Amino acid sequence: MRYVLRADASHLIGSGHVMRSSAIAEELISRGKNVFFVGQIFEIPWLSKYISGIGFSKIFENELEFVSNPVDDVLILDSYNLPVGNEFIKPVNWRTVVALTDEVTPPYEAQLLIHPAIESGWKPSTNRRFISGPEYIPLRKSIKKNINGKNNQDKLEIIVVGGGTDLYNFVEVIASILLSLSNEFQVSLFTNQTQNQKLDSRFVHIPIGSDLDKKALSADLVFTTASTSSLEFIAREIPIGIGCAVKNQQQYYESLSRLNVAAPIGRYVNGKWEINHSKVKDLLSNFEYRRNLISNCSNIIDLNGAKRIVDKIQDL
Repeated sequence: MRYVLRADASHLIGSGHVMRSSAIAEELISRGKNVFFVGQIFEIPWLSKYISGIGFSKIFENELEFVSNPVDDVLILDSYNLPVGNEFIKPVNWRTVVALTDEVTPPYEAQLLIHPAIESGWKPSTNRRFISGPEYIPLRKSIKKNINGKNNQDKLEIIVVGGGTDLYNFVEVIASILLSLSNEFQVSLFTNQTQNQKLDSRFVHIPIGSDLDKKALSADLVFTTASTSSLEFIAREIPIGIGCAVKNQQQYYESLSRLNVAAPIGRYVNGKWEINHSKVKDLLSNFEYRRNLISNCSNIIDLNGAKRIVDKIQDL
């Protein structure tokens, strides 16, 4: 049996579809399964490098190059952009179709729908088999729990990352706010976007890639968008401040804030970020606030979501 991951990534699309579905591919590959990647990754070198190193049997950029076997092949689909009528994803071409889905996902035909989210209340308008909740959040095997958090007296280690592409310059905006403060901290700015401001010695620019996982092992605070990356940091049990840039981040932004596992710091509205500066300052200076966020997200995501998803797929 072959398993085929179908997802795309670009500066406009983002990297989330590829990242969360690739965690499922990692688990399948670790079980010795024959797994293929079909999709296009535009101008995101770190993601192309990551995908090439997972262990796929073969990578196809053009779906026309892959010929499916409807008797044995399983399609794992993660997309907002593929038309429902796309020939490649039609169920007749596959033994089974599995789709990762949320509020803005097109109504793809699939035997199993997966909604990876902290809250499991949302349901699709279909009677297809459906699994949801934090136990079904697929995360990369390189993600580890943060066990090196500092006490109230130490200089904070801060990460700022605007998802996989930082299309809306979240990092630059947060860096500007932090620069205006006199706090003693060390900030790692993860972005491949050009930065137009002069920063002091408290800041360092790092290209998005494997260094993010290394820095996360000792981070005390993260500012990020309410995307797949926010779930990764919650799984690590690091306090985070989240911003909402686009419609598909709204559900995460609202639910994570409501559950008090992340601090909402602002939205991207009419072409600019509206950031709550007081909330940012509170995250920096209030040790109890950060500790409560850590406590609230403790053990919500246990890093075994991909394993459970693969078990469900193999039961189909």
